Amino acid sequence: MEISYQPVEDNKRNKMSEPKSQTLETALNIASLDDAKAAEARRNGFFRYYLWFVPAILILFLVTLYPSIFVFWLSFQKTRYYELVGFIGLANFIEVFGSKAFWDTTFVSLTYVVGSLAGAMVIGMAAALVLNSAGITGSFLRVLILFPWTLSMSVVGSIWLWLLNPSFGPIPYLIKLAGMDPGLMLGDPDLALTLTILVTAWWSFPYVMVMATAAMQSIPNELYEAVEIDGGGAVIKFKYVTLPHILPSLGSTALTLSIMYLTLITLLIVMTGGGPLGATTTLSLEAFRGTVQAVNIGPTAVVSIVVLVINVAIGAVYTRLTGRVTG
Repeated sequence: MEISYQPVEDNKRNKMSEPKSQTLETALNIASLDDAKAAEARRNGFFRYYLWFVPAILILFLVTLYPSIFVFWLSFQKTRYYELVGFIGLANFIEVFGSKAFWDTTFVSLTYVVGSLAGAMVIGMAAALVLNSAGITGSFLRVLILFPWTLSMSVVGSIWLWLLNPSFGPIPYLIKLAGMDPGLMLGDPDLALTLTILVTAWWSFPYVMVMATAAMQSIPNELYEAVEIDGGGAVIKFKYVTLPHILPSLGSTALTLSIMYLTLITLLIVMTGGGPLGATTTLSLEAFRGTVQAVNIGPTAVVSIVVLVINVAIGAVYTRLTGRVTG
């Protein structure tokens, strides 16, 4: 029986005879459809991705951007408490920058920030160096030393207010036993700022210790061994191994603490209230007190802008430093 394969050959011949242009057009249509679907998927993914940031952006606007814009606008106004009286231009700026009290307060603020930062950095670094090589004992002591940092500023202020009380405080009592006159302590205009700086450094140095310890523990031991082989001692190890590795962390820590010190008011309110005779009044404390007590809060808005500008400048330096470290 003879089998014919002619239908199969005819089908192949028909397929071979289809126009190539029609096949190419179909492929292009499919590719365009795929591109359109991919673009739509990317747009939908883009909006879904950034939709998660909307709550954070709203909160940022409500608690940061809007108050900043409002304070800037308020600095050009004259007020009677919180009632707007009228636009007065740069009069508030002229009044503030032409006031000797403002520059005295600025000097107190800078002294407070620099003094507290220096004390916290030195004590924190010393504690980190000692405890980093103390083994298990160091870990236990590190937990105890962290205790001041866990306390709120109001509690810290209350503790030291009692310790430094000239009538019944333990520290003035010990000074009397040593045959010296403790004076008025926090009531002495010449001594109050120094004491508040010491208390602030005591409260915040554990943060420096933790950051420095974390940076030290990331240093490879091989570097220290190489220094020992070359005959280097503890000073050489610190100068050429430890310090270069922890310097970026110390820089970012110092900038963070500077911003915190500049805006800190709770500790000062509890310990001195800005006194005596304005000896411990910082810019942030003056802005807070002016907002609560002043009749015309326009000058207070100017002081707030000054604090904001300084914070933004420090924040820019912090961002640049951390960008170099991570980059």
